[in-house]
Amino acid sequence: MPRYPRLFLFLKNWFFLPLVVLCLPLLVLLGQEVYRDLKLLRSADTDSVQWTLSQVEIEYLDFLLTLERNSDPQRADLSVVRKDFDILYSRLGILSNGKLFASVREIDSFLNSVDKLQLFLDQTIAFIDGPDDTLRLAIPSLLQQTATLRPEVRSLFILGLARFARDSDMQRSQVFSTLTQLAIVSLTILVGLGVLFIYSLMANAQIQARGRALTRANARMRTILSTTQEAVIVADTMGNVVDLNTAAESTFGYSLAEAKGQSIGDLIVPAEQQQAHRMGFERMVRTGKSQLIGTGRVRLDARNADGKRFPVDLAMQSAQTEDGDVIIGFLRDISQQLNTEAELRKARDQALAGEKAKANFLAVMSHEIRTPLNGLLGNLTLISKTQLDADQTTFTRNMEVSGRQLMHHVNSILDIAKFESGKTSVTQSVFHLGRFLQEIIDSQSGHAGHNQTTIEWEWLGSSMAWVKADQTILEQILLNLVGNAIKFTHAGRISIEVEQLTPHDGDCNVELRIIDSGIGISEADQARIFEDFETCDSTYTRDSSGTGLGLGIARRMVQLLGGKIGVESTPGEGSVFWLRLPFLSVAEPASVGGEEKVKASDRSLSILIAEDIETNAFVARRLLERDGHTVTIVTDGLSAVARAKLELFDVILMDISMPGMDGLQATQEIRNAPSPFCDIPILAFSANVLPEQTDHFRASGMNGFIGKPLQLPELRRALQAVLKKSLSINSAPPENPQPNSVDENATMAQDLLDQSEYDTFLGRFLAEGDALLAELAQEPLETLGLETIASKCHQIRSTASLFGATDFAISLGHIETAAKQEDAVVSLIEIAKLSDVWAATCKTLDPNRTSAPVAE
Repeated sequence: MPRYPRLFLFLKNWFFLPLVVLCLPLLVLLGQEVYRDLKLLRSADTDSVQWTLSQVEIEYLDFLLTLERNSDPQRADLSVVRKDFDILYSRLGILSNGKLFASVREIDSFLNSVDKLQLFLDQTIAFIDGPDDTLRLAIPSLLQQTATLRPEVRSLFILGLARFARDSDMQRSQVFSTLTQLAIVSLTILVGLGVLFIYSLMANAQIQARGRALTRANARMRTILSTTQEAVIVADTMGNVVDLNTAAESTFGYSLAEAKGQSIGDLIVPAEQQQAHRMGFERMVRTGKSQLIGTGRVRLDARNADGKRFPVDLAMQSAQTEDGDVIIGFLRDISQQLNTEAELRKARDQALAGEKAKANFLAVMSHEIRTPLNGLLGNLTLISKTQLDADQTTFTRNMEVSGRQLMHHVNSILDIAKFESGKTSVTQSVFHLGRFLQEIIDSQSGHAGHNQTTIEWEWLGSSMAWVKADQTILEQILLNLVGNAIKFTHAGRISIEVEQLTPHDGDCNVELRIIDSGIGISEADQARIFEDFETCDSTYTRDSSGTGLGLGIARRMVQLLGGKIGVESTPGEGSVFWLRLPFLSVAEPASVGGEEKVKASDRSLSILIAEDIETNAFVARRLLERDGHTVTIVTDGLSAVARAKLELFDVILMDISMPGMDGLQATQEIRNAPSPFCDIPILAFSANVLPEQTDHFRASGMNGFIGKPLQLPELRRALQAVLKKSLSINSAPPENPQPNSVDENATMAQDLLDQSEYDTFLGRFLAEGDALLAELAQEPLETLGLETIASKCHQIRSTASLFGATDFAISLGHIETAAKQEDAVVSLIEIAKLSDVWAATCKTLDPNRTSAPVAE
């Protein structure tokens, strides 16, 4: 039903018409009263305004006269001067701030005069409020300045009086005009009442015409609803069906005659959802609000007359009709749409599975190839140490070169597989950039010398000393690029230029350029040289071997560091490979020598060590006893709890990974013991010093941690913190140790142990390493499982660090992390690299060894 103005509906009711007629005499009386007030208003004047304006001028003249009378400093009456000034100042303040003069201040000349007077008075305040002598001397000057302002004061009076006179005339005219209009309106109302009465009759005719138009519109709308493919159901506020279209009949299997008056929940809502449906309708009736009306489309389950369930998209709206409010539901069967989406997801999952299978295939196949290849290289090494004739020596050398070249290709494929699996991460470390680059040059100078090529590096402009970045990845990138430069440069020159970028290229602040005078790269090849399995033209492939993976790996590594890589080259003249990388400039780290100056504790401590690895426990005992402490060793968590509940120690060093009860469980048991045993400081004694792990240690009741391998300065600091009752004991092995087969930790072990003890423990470590490599060589995922692999790697890892086998310890840490994360692919990749690291470690620790076990 159309909505018409309320006035029409009001006038249609004859009951209210006499009331309107009775109001007319009141309107006449009101008009008389207003007219009488207007006559009084016309005679009003603006005496108060005129008086104020005149007073400003009078007070000004009074102040001027006072200044003249007191111009003689010897006879000046300063109190009168100050009083007249204050009066004038207050009078001018009325003009400046009074609401009565707001309209006058809109006149520019009036406002300018007020501002000039106000400025003069503000400047004079300093003399008025100042010392008497200053005021006496200033009176002549003030008199002269005051006299010059007389035209401005006169202008204020004239302009203000004229403006208020004009405003008063306009106001009286406006009120008189309003009264006249009121009389006209009153007369108009009388005429309008008659007109509206006639118009109400016409409005009835219009309502009937619009009703017929609405009927036609409803017919058109019904036609549209009957032909649409979307089901439309109309229900009242109680949830009973009022109407539905043809599509709804087809979708749900009910005719309009069958459904009308039935509960929509009983018809199309599944049985288990009907209770929630009824509660929703009851809440809507009670509160007038619904969670679904006007909120867009939602996905629900529905059922048809046969009881078949299917998914639908539902949108709901409310509307008003002559019979009350209704709710309109628009439903669409989306079964086919969901089936299509499921097929698309399945196709996507299959594609992703294919990519993962490809990466797994590369990793597993490369891993499987390394097993016989390592055996082949190992046996070639053994053969080369036997008596061979000249031809056999040549053949053996050729086979070894080919084998190591094949191993290099397999390693490249392993790196690609690791990148594709997303398991390569950045590890920041602090290092000296200049020394690092010199080590790169030194390591490649021999290779370059074979090609009669010189190699060097230099800074362009200002240099950086100590920086923080991923040294291992940077080293691999530079070795790759420098190796390529050497490969394609004969009797030439290779240089590395380093320059700080100003301004920065985003986060990149350093550019490294590897410049060679080799054969160069064509422009067409430059566009694809960083793709996988891409080499240049046949000239390259005849002069050198390669898979085309090196630059692809370099590109991935540079992107992982947040940098950029590119090439510029001219065939026959050489190439320039450039890297732009982010480096954080840092201060020089504290030297190891400085750390060794940490003094031992002032008093002897009673220390309990829970450590299941004999070598670690022995070294810890020697370190602590050398500083005068008393040490008790236990080999598992249960023994640690038993001793800690019987004897009051000063501190407990608790290993984390132990058989039976681990260190965290033992700590919780000790914390549950009676006082004072439960208050003993407990330090985690572990190689797991990542922030999230150490936070977990503290949450389990530990007071801090000491990292493995033990370092004397860190151990002493921790014990001093115990004496000071500090609850923030943090110690860890040196951050990101440099990648060397054996480091200075071995010196500490030799210093603590006599030669026989050192040889015994070293032999035991080498035997444990051989046993681990042998186990990892025989299908480790099937024979051991990831959990056992992680446990075995962790067990030997700290011992490896103790003997200075940093590279081996780092590799074991990578395998342990991947195994704990149940990442079989990365575990196999890291295991495949372990044998080379172990071989280098064994060669350094025991040069007399002829071979080492080979891991897959």
